[in-house]
Amino acid sequence: CLSNIVNWEDRGTCILFGDGAGAAVVSADEDGNIDGRGNIEIPSVLHSDGSRGEVLTCQNPTGKRADGSLKGYVAMDGREIYKFAARQVPVVVKEILEKAGKSVEEVDLFVLHQANARIVDAVARRLRLDIGKFPMNLQDYGNTSSASIPILLNELNREGVLKKGQKLVLAGFGAGLSWGASVLDWDLER
Repeated sequence: CLSNIVNWEDRGTCILFGDGAGAAVVSADEDGNIDGRGNIEIPSVLHSDGSRGEVLTCQNPTGKRADGSLKGYVAMDGREIYKFAARQVPVVVKEILEKAGKSVEEVDLFVLHQANARIVDAVARRLRLDIGKFPMNLQDYGNTSSASIPILLNELNREGVLKKGQKLVLAGFGAGLSWGASVLDWDLER
């Protein structure tokens, strides 16, 4: 519920965020493996760089601000977040594809954290891929933080975009600074 921790007087930040919740169920196939090659784990990579944490913070997420300060609100340096995400997300996408033994051409859709359309576009350009492989819904909800990928997966499934057997790369980034990615085979029939 990000609306509780944004400063509504900071028009440069509060308008970017939305409230949302989402979840995804991940399961093994009938043989007990995840990736079709006998592995029982989801190929994923995670990174963090605490030295850059000041560019996206929320020091007191309870929202209690007894001293009248802005502590408790999300504080963000949007320019630095953009540069960080536009640089690191393509790298982590390549990293997860290498770890999973896949090429970018084998991936049907890249489902990224819905923080900013310019970031998604920059990632597509840096990977030299058509923006059509990067679905977006942030124009409808804003940045719903960790809920953005599951919400987008749900919408794509309900709309019939996701088909059984499609390869998906999920990639997220955020506070900390942190970033990561996973590769999944979509197995749900609508």
